[in-house]
Amino acid sequence: MTIADPAGVATHSDYTDNVYSGKQEHRAQVCAILEKDDHVPKHVIESEVKWFYDVLGLDDMYFMLEDPATVACHITSLYGAQLSSMNRANSVDITFESRREQGAVFIHNSVPGISKTEGPNYEKM
Repeated sequence: MTIADPAGVATHSDYTDNVYSGKQEHRAQVCAILEKDDHVPKHVIESEVKWFYDVLGLDDMYFMLEDPATVACHITSLYGAQLSSMNRANSVDITFESRREQGAVFIHNSVPGISKTEGPNYEKM
């Protein structure tokens, strides 16, 4: 597959999107867990879950590998980070890290269009 990058240079990629056929059932289970846990207000659960599943840009492999309880925990943590940042003068600053022996999830926001070479470089772990 040939992909044109923003600078107009063609690159080659063998990456194919993973498709998780059980994603909708997984999402429903996550919603049920969030409603039961009662840490995220019921009136925002649907929008938070939609953002996490559809907008954040996570590959379906994440949902294939993580059980619904773990995903619900990640959503709750991100929601808490959003609430915490509202009480500060700066914009939403999300730093979420979940490390386990089987793998890790790192979610950090950044300014669009700004590349930074300093930092933890998690992708090189």
